[in-house]
Amino acid sequence: MTPSHAHGSGRRVLVTGGSGLIGAAVVGHLAALGHHVTVLDITGARVPEGAASFTPGTVTDAETVRRAVAGQDAVVHLAGRAGLDRGTPEEIYAANALGTFIVMDAAGQAGVAKVVYASSINAFGLPLNPHDVLPSRYPWDEDEPAAIADAYSLSKQANENAATALASQHGTELTGLRFPLVRDIYEDEGTVFARHIRGGIEEDPRRQACEGWTYLDVRDAAGAVQAALSHPTPAAPGILVAAPQTYLRQPTEDALERYAPTVPRDPVAGRDVPVSLRRSHELLGFKAEHTLEQLSEDLLVDLDEVNP
Repeated sequence: MTPSHAHGSGRRVLVTGGSGLIGAAVVGHLAALGHHVTVLDITGARVPEGAASFTPGTVTDAETVRRAVAGQDAVVHLAGRAGLDRGTPEEIYAANALGTFIVMDAAGQAGVAKVVYASSINAFGLPLNPHDVLPSRYPWDEDEPAAIADAYSLSKQANENAATALASQHGTELTGLRFPLVRDIYEDEGTVFARHIRGGIEEDPRRQACEGWTYLDVRDAAGAVQAALSHPTPAAPGILVAAPQTYLRQPTEDALERYAPTVPRDPVAGRDVPVSLRRSHELLGFKAEHTLEQLSEDLLVDLDEVNP
């Protein structure tokens, strides 16, 4: 199967972690396009709507993974531990790095033509770094130098390195999507998301500045996965995908002056995110469609009210 085949209907796609937030949205999205979707997720996980079949198991079990990828046209790998609060450093690294290697290698050995995997905005390490670090400049892009000091970010960097190695070994086309904060922004008319990001700024404004105050609705995350399945893509670095504007009420220049005044920058227009989305536009043809302001501009976070 060439990558373009993933764009048509009737293809067999394995989604690991298909019961999770992004996974369930991806399963529903691909099923609606006519794909035959198999989910691999932990025993007892709910079966998402649209799944044609469900395989219980973990991605660190190589035999289970080999059976699941057999006969698939494409694999969407989303299983893992999404953050530092999801276990010990050893558990996080094992699930994310070893699990991803097993999925990619099994897919390559099985002759799967395309693997799309979940990388992260944390793949370069700055947002979760415990030290007082900021990007080298704004807008930053996927080539921003890494400064990693935690197990989660390290696992995401390892995934991108594994993708490069296994693409070379097997000839499989792999691509990572560097997801930012992903949520269902329409849940409870946006109030849940607004509370979450307000709390994040109050708790760690430096982290939010490193992430460029980015976010992505889960529907757009599913759309980005489909776009990655449908276009030729490099194994690494992962491709940044995000909504085009920040979740802030203030212009981005005002936020940068407040939280990163010493970092060199090019002018950023209006509320545009201070990260480059060029590769997502050029390589994937992807632009996010779901934004907070579609619900209400009252949901945007006012920095003068947060006052961290």
